[in-house]
Amino acid sequence: MYSRRRLLFGLLSLPGIVWADLYDDYINSVSKRPFVSFLGRKGSSSTIGHAFVGVGVELDAGLLLYERFFGLYPKDGALEGIKSSFGPATGKIDRTWDDLAWDTELRRFIDDQQKSAVLVHFSEWSATPPKYSLTGNGGINCNGLVSAVAKTVQLKVPDGAGSTRPWKFIEALKDLNP
Repeated sequence: MYSRRRLLFGLLSLPGIVWADLYDDYINSVSKRPFVSFLGRKGSSSTIGHAFVGVGVELDAGLLLYERFFGLYPKDGALEGIKSSFGPATGKIDRTWDDLAWDTELRRFIDDQQKSAVLVHFSEWSATPPKYSLTGNGGINCNGLVSAVAKTVQLKVPDGAGSTRPWKFIEALKDLNP
């Protein structure tokens, strides 16, 4: 019931006719095939980018519906991010509007049990976030979060989670899991 409410509220931001059709597609879809997506966004000249995870379902008509996005961030923003270059800082599981766009993606269809395991991880990490470290020094960064989820759904994971640009880490993940 909670996910239906979340879906409804997300659809409310769309024009009336569009959200009614999407809601009907979701409710009437016989198959809601679960998937997990590993997503990477390139950075600008002043940022390194970001890697994060999307969880959703594919409806009967092939429409992909992302239900949730998760990323690991420093808890208190930029200052905590700078601090994390020297050692672990407080992290938080969150999502931002920027997480609605990405440059690279690896999507894998999973079963309901794997989807539940991924969502349990995020519930646990939201309650007790891992230590965040930009360089993976005594904590994990966004690539470390992606790596942990990829292992949960039995994907091969590349080395270098703490030292690779996020979108390049997703590309390496794609290369290992064609």
